[in-house]
Amino acid sequence: MQKHYDGLERMHSKSTTNKTLNSKIKISQGEAELNINTNAVMHNAIKEIHNAYYFMALETASFYAANSLIEDVLVFTKSFEIIFSKQTTSDKLIAKGKFNEKSMGNYIITAELYDNKNNLIAKGKGIFRRSKNLFENIKNYQ
Repeated sequence: MQKHYDGLERMHSKSTTNKTLNSKIKISQGEAELNINTNAVMHNAIKEIHNAYYFMALETASFYAANSLIEDVLVFTKSFEIIFSKQTTSDKLIAKGKFNEKSMGNYIITAELYDNKNNLIAKGKGIFRRSKNLFENIKNYQ
């Protein structure tokens, strides 16, 4: 499985999305942790991190936690919801996605987002399904 996790981590690090996030990811069985160093571009008018980055961090960690469980095809996001706890000006965000259950072909993943002081700032829950996109055909996975 380590080869699969390495492929997923490589795929993330070279993704166009990561050009925006400039994040690091660590993937294991049913889990993913995403670390993002924030910058001024991510701030809203009152200098807090914009909620769009909360979504990107939580959904990305959840997406890779789900993908860690499937070795042949990529998953897709069927739905994703967020509960915002507080705003932050933190210079670092840590998103942790974790597999909860599989039900009727759906992979249910929860995620939590923390600031650099380990304060919980948001939670997310996603439902993911298998796609028809083979990993062997995905750029940067191999």
